Amino acid sequence: MFFDDKTTVLIIEDSLTVRQGLRTMLSMAGITRTDAVASAAEGRARLKGRKFDVVLCDYNLGDGMDGQELLEALRKTGTLPLSTIWIMITGERKYERVVAAAEMAPDDYILKPFNSNLLLARMDSAYKRKIFLAPAHSYLERGNAGEAITTLQHLITTAPSPLNRIDANRLCAELLVTEGRQSEALHIYQELLENKVIPWAKMGVARIQADQGMQGESSELLREIIQDAPLYTDAYDLLAQNLIDEGQYLQAVAVLEKAVAISPRNFHRLKSCGTAALRSGDPEKAARYLQSAVEYGRNNNFFGPEILVDLLQAYSETGNTQPIDRLQAEISTCLGDRPEAQFTLMTCKSLTALAQCRSEDGLGWLRQAAQELLKPYVNFESAQRFLGALVRVPETLPDKEQLASWTRTITMRFAYSRHELSILLEIARKHPDCSNLIEQAYAELQEQSNKAVELTTEGRAAEAGRMLHEMAMRLYNERTGMNACAILLRVREQLSKKNQDCSEYDQMLHEILDWLPRDNERVQGLLNRLHAQNDGTVKN
Repeated sequence: MFFDDKTTVLIIEDSLTVRQGLRTMLSMAGITRTDAVASAAEGRARLKGRKFDVVLCDYNLGDGMDGQELLEALRKTGTLPLSTIWIMITGERKYERVVAAAEMAPDDYILKPFNSNLLLARMDSAYKRKIFLAPAHSYLERGNAGEAITTLQHLITTAPSPLNRIDANRLCAELLVTEGRQSEALHIYQELLENKVIPWAKMGVARIQADQGMQGESSELLREIIQDAPLYTDAYDLLAQNLIDEGQYLQAVAVLEKAVAISPRNFHRLKSCGTAALRSGDPEKAARYLQSAVEYGRNNNFFGPEILVDLLQAYSETGNTQPIDRLQAEISTCLGDRPEAQFTLMTCKSLTALAQCRSEDGLGWLRQAAQELLKPYVNFESAQRFLGALVRVPETLPDKEQLASWTRTITMRFAYSRHELSILLEIARKHPDCSNLIEQAYAELQEQSNKAVELTTEGRAAEAGRMLHEMAMRLYNERTGMNACAILLRVREQLSKKNQDCSEYDQMLHEILDWLPRDNERVQGLLNRLHAQNDGTVKN
């Protein structure tokens, strides 16, 4: 057994008696460097500032996150080191079903009551499993996912036990997905499923299907997972996201509510449920879920002003004006000096004025916000909130040209596909004029995009590239910008092969790439292609 007087242990347990009992058990084995906290929030704070060898966490932690939700949050944010052993302690037999389906599983779990010998034996077993994966963990901690995958592929073939082999397969498949090697990950999941029905392996297949745009197939598989493992909350989350992607907000809310009933304090789930309810036209339900998300999520790394803005919108649409001024002040503090601060605050002020029946003031704030609709920092979510306020302004106030201009700008900038179109139409469903304007703008966008495709097919790629460049710089539509870059790169490559001047196309490329999001995978591919051309490494 590796544990000694240098081993550090964090105990997360809301019962003082149990905390003291665990410390006594550990000290009897010579483990004296223990720290103990009473809640998930305290545990999270302690783990941010210090690395522990072992975490012993109770599943039920009273108010706030439970142990499973805490583990998932820590692993998703990278707060928990890969080398740390996490053992869940629970008195609930049903946790066996939870951990069997969990996508973020602990290294081991132990059912109450137990003695010190059983606890130490579980810790020793978890340590041996962790040591087996340590070579891959070492590469991951250095940011080298490729070498970690190669190491895991070797470990799979040399695993001393079926459990070690499954551990290596699971981590390897997860890394392959994050590295964009879905087909290899799919092979691992399918091979595992040939031998045994493993919920998390099925979940891996469903995720890959969803990423590849196969929402229907993914949703069908997710329903099978939920039927076989009804406590697998991640399956509900992905199913709801598939439904949202297809514009089925009411159905998504119904799915998320089932997941919330199982895991009622998960920040992301509450936020998703509230936002989906808001988009589906049920602001009262949205306010309930979003308020809960705010209460449970203030210490979450992903907590930001966006959820407060959605909550303000929900209150505005229900006519509940009491908390709005406080929320507006809190949003202002959260936004700080972020580039989108003024646009967001003006939208919030419009929503506040509309809730307080000050329609002309609401329209005035929208006029100011509208001046920033084409700024790079205004994203699709922000534009949705703007549109949500716009459709609530009495139809007698904005003139037709103003309404058409704002609606056209939003649609032509953000409606990349039928998916975004359905979201905008859902928001505008009670405003016929706005709905018609959205349809018209989308049809025009599609017509122009199809024209570019026709030009390219006819061998007039340079003309298509200039056309899409002009559209992209006028509309700031990311999809159009990426398509323009792809065509311009092709034209540039052909000119380079003939040793002809490429400066015109270089300028157009850089103008678009200056505002396209660098964290987008396709944009990274375009940049790599451009760099390869400049380096002369593109093969003809």
